[in-house]
Amino acid sequence: MARSAPAVFGVLALAASVSASHNEFKRMSQHARVAQAPTWKRAAVSGVAYYGYQNKTMNACGTYSSDTDMIIGVGPAFYGDMGTVSSKCGEHITIALTSDKSKSIDVTLSDACKDCGSAANVYLSTAAFKALSGGSLDAGVLDVTWSFNSQSSLVSEASSPEGLAASTPKAEATSTADAKTTEATTAKAAPTTSDKAKTTSTKAAPTTSSKKATATGKSNEGWKLKNKLEGQAFLDFFKYDTNANDNGGAAQYVNGISQGLAYTSGSQVILAVDNAQNVGARNALRMVSKNTFNAKDMNLFVFDIAQMPAVCGTWPAVWFTGANWPFDGEIDVVEGVSLYKKNIYSVHTGSGCTIPPAAISTMKQVSLVKAGATNCDANVDTAGCGFSDESTASFGPDFNKAGGGVFALQFDTTGVKTWFFQAGKVPSDIKSFAPNPSTWGAPRMDVPSLSCDPTTYFRDLMMVVDTNLAGTFTEGVWAVDGAGGQGTSCKTQTGVATAAEFVKNHGSEFGDAAQWKMNGFYIYSQ
Repeated sequence: MARSAPAVFGVLALAASVSASHNEFKRMSQHARVAQAPTWKRAAVSGVAYYGYQNKTMNACGTYSSDTDMIIGVGPAFYGDMGTVSSKCGEHITIALTSDKSKSIDVTLSDACKDCGSAANVYLSTAAFKALSGGSLDAGVLDVTWSFNSQSSLVSEASSPEGLAASTPKAEATSTADAKTTEATTAKAAPTTSDKAKTTSTKAAPTTSSKKATATGKSNEGWKLKNKLEGQAFLDFFKYDTNANDNGGAAQYVNGISQGLAYTSGSQVILAVDNAQNVGARNALRMVSKNTFNAKDMNLFVFDIAQMPAVCGTWPAVWFTGANWPFDGEIDVVEGVSLYKKNIYSVHTGSGCTIPPAAISTMKQVSLVKAGATNCDANVDTAGCGFSDESTASFGPDFNKAGGGVFALQFDTTGVKTWFFQAGKVPSDIKSFAPNPSTWGAPRMDVPSLSCDPTTYFRDLMMVVDTNLAGTFTEGVWAVDGAGGQGTSCKTQTGVATAAEFVKNHGSEFGDAAQWKMNGFYIYSQ
């Protein structure tokens, strides 16, 4: 969604199931030289297998793959020099479930991943993952054992099993994640991630300006308005993803400008969904910022939103993701599905980030989506740390009826904090472009630096705005009454069995109510 220079090389963008929403993000590495072959010896190793989307972009081996190809990407201990085309590219690998060696498949080494965690962890294309898991992506990650088929090889001398512990980077995850998670007991791949994210194959739009903003007041806390994203400046700030849906959705992401789905109307920016009645996949938007953000930049983001999509089958989000999910991190500021009334704030990271009980106790306006889920390591639990707003006007139809509101994210060396203010209750210092976050009361979500150093767990985050359609999160609560405070389930309200079926065959429902209406985004720094 969510989505996002990465540590993932080539096309295999991590999308381990869940709220990660969103994670299919990566940067391509262009290679011209061929690596010198290392000294190899035959062996088998065990690790974790994630899945990722191909997106028909160039992979580390300099070839192009589709999601139907049986592809594997390996870490540097096996790939070799990450700046070259490995001599192992094109070799076949046999990979099996650790728990049942009879379940094995043949895959081709076509990609590389710098930060997979443990040296023996790998990526699989979605087709390969399904073939190994029994036809589904729901598991998110699998415990696997694998080896090269050729007689010449598996691991280099430096990374042979007996020396693996010494040469392996500190593992982000070494066991299969709990796949039965997310905000409402469902999974979503990501951002991106996969699923979330998580990059895009979209060509960068011509560089134009986000307006350099002029504040009308002075922040007592030293926040200076850096970018005032309103009107055309808002639209120019993003690239427009043109990939097929992520997280098992029914959206086809398109260039919003050329397709007429992203435009200005008066003082607002409109981000729409195609409303043709019957489609194979419905055109929608995933917009990814041209800039990236790090905690050391001392960031404060203010999102003034007049309306968000509130239609059964929609999955709108405003979020941030690094390229290599979850190791580069994800922060979800606005997220929910269908007719949810309660917004979800969450973070997803690699190993080591937690939220202590003392911090949880200060978050009086939210509740944990999953009781006790204070370990944000998405490799352990793909839902990460998620918090549901207690306000039933913080998301969806009641948010819109109330005239919208303002969300804020402070992402700096002190931690990660989010706030929400309903329209009519927005602090005056926000209105005057002179914000003083210390006066806004307790944050909705507060992830302190002492237990989750933002300079360690969040790297080169991209801002993502999207409207996914159907998908794992949406399907998971399609028939659930009361999910997210929405009352009667969408299955009951629509009489349609699945979110995907509703999205594809009821285009008239995806008019004004499926639109984002943005007053503006405002980016500050200290």
